[in-house]
Amino acid sequence: MDISQYRDLFVSEARRHLEAFNSLIVQLESSPDAKGIHELFRHAHSLKGMAATMQFDRIATLAHHLEDLLAAVRDGGSAPDARLCDILLEGGDLLTAMVTVIEAGNGADLPDTEHLTQRIVDFAPAQEKPSHPETTATDQPSPPLHQFRQSDSFTTVRVKAETLDRMVTITGELITTQHRLAERCRSASDQDLHEPLSQLAHHLRELRDEIFLARMLPFSVVAERFPRLVRDLARERHKEIRLCIGGGEIELDRGILEAIVEPLVHLLRNAVDHGLEPATERMAAGKERCGLITLTVSRDRDQVSIQVADDGRGLDPGRLVARALERGEISPGQAAALSADEALILICAPGFSTAETVTDTSGRGVGMDAVRSTVRSLGGSISIQSAVGMGSCFTLTLPLTVSIIQALLVECGPLTVAFPVSAVERTLELTGTDIVEQDGHRFCSSAGASIPLLGLHQVLGCPPPVRTPRHVPVIVSRINGKLTGLAVDAISGQREIFVKPLGRPLSQLKNSSGGAILGNGRIVFVMDVNTLDLGSPA
Repeated sequence: MDISQYRDLFVSEARRHLEAFNSLIVQLESSPDAKGIHELFRHAHSLKGMAATMQFDRIATLAHHLEDLLAAVRDGGSAPDARLCDILLEGGDLLTAMVTVIEAGNGADLPDTEHLTQRIVDFAPAQEKPSHPETTATDQPSPPLHQFRQSDSFTTVRVKAETLDRMVTITGELITTQHRLAERCRSASDQDLHEPLSQLAHHLRELRDEIFLARMLPFSVVAERFPRLVRDLARERHKEIRLCIGGGEIELDRGILEAIVEPLVHLLRNAVDHGLEPATERMAAGKERCGLITLTVSRDRDQVSIQVADDGRGLDPGRLVARALERGEISPGQAAALSADEALILICAPGFSTAETVTDTSGRGVGMDAVRSTVRSLGGSISIQSAVGMGSCFTLTLPLTVSIIQALLVECGPLTVAFPVSAVERTLELTGTDIVEQDGHRFCSSAGASIPLLGLHQVLGCPPPVRTPRHVPVIVSRINGKLTGLAVDAISGQREIFVKPLGRPLSQLKNSSGGAILGNGRIVFVMDVNTLDLGSPA
């Protein structure tokens, strides 16, 4: 029987078991109990059976020896310790590497497992009992290993990610077509089409929502790898660090989850490398010897906030400003005008670093720039709070999805441009008396705050209005963490649009994150507010 057709299913199931396997090991190291050992045993047993069925003998053999080791620990009542966790993680890493080789279609070129297998066979578990028997006792019989999993239910099916991506594209095109039909209907004043077009719009919204739900994945899908990352890096740096993750059940679009992994890895590495102190330094400062990193996800309507916080050294705004002056990135006058929050954002400048030494994971001045660039490309923003000696908190604010969005359409000279609603704090309509000029720059007041005012026509290089209007529409947005007003010619209203990436040469345009087609066939550019040049007064 040809079993190659089942390879994709094997890879998917094997990765699921291995992700859970590695995650459980890290949990077991900090909270040893018999239940964790049994769960590890179940995953090793399931992987062994799957690999044997597919005739991947090396994977089956290695998983079998891991299963035997876990059975010895479980049946002998041994205490899980760092030695056991280390060798289990090595086994999990080698199994993951072999699954990756199989996924690439090179099942005959699996890496050698003989050396690690022998070490597992020779491994002697610790003989002492766990120090917390109340957490290790179990009076209930374990469920049979052959019982069906919930994923075996026929009420769910597996769909390739590429298929979901294509469905989003088709839905976006349908929404664009619906807007065009509605525009034609209005111009033709055909009353008979109003009701079916309204029904079409309703059904398209339902279709969009269902497809987005199908693409949504819980944050825990990517967060499961972070405890292992922090554990290994902390041991390498000889630090004691605990990672707490909250909000893992909150769901994001698959595309955003994939893109946000590397930025979060940068932030976690920086926290371990530079944010948190060694145990001796922490105790001298009156802190607990074990440092704490928290990774927290929360949702507010159509946005998600991801916070990476630590209770370490914190960032010194004065030191950041001095470093920026030394690098020639800001002038003394600009340095004097910076607030503490604006000074903290300096760390995101390309090549910026205050690290005394360069390690293999950080200190080269590329991490935070990469974090900000990725977050901006997703239509999000980054903010930083920090206190010297107390720690730092990095907050990434992201949209739930980036393909079909609600946008505010504005007119600027001959252009119609779209601002994502998630990037707009509020809109204003100003008169001449509402605008104050100071040192060649213009400001307006809103909610008791003075907001710099820029002309969008100058930022985009459009010709200015022939006559000064009595009322000036303003889009208030947070640009690089600072509230800024953008004066426009007119605000046309809110519209749902399907955002497409720009091809060459339009992809080289500044200030734009994509394009969309309106119902009248007009092309609009979607503004990326974080790339706007703030050097031009209104």
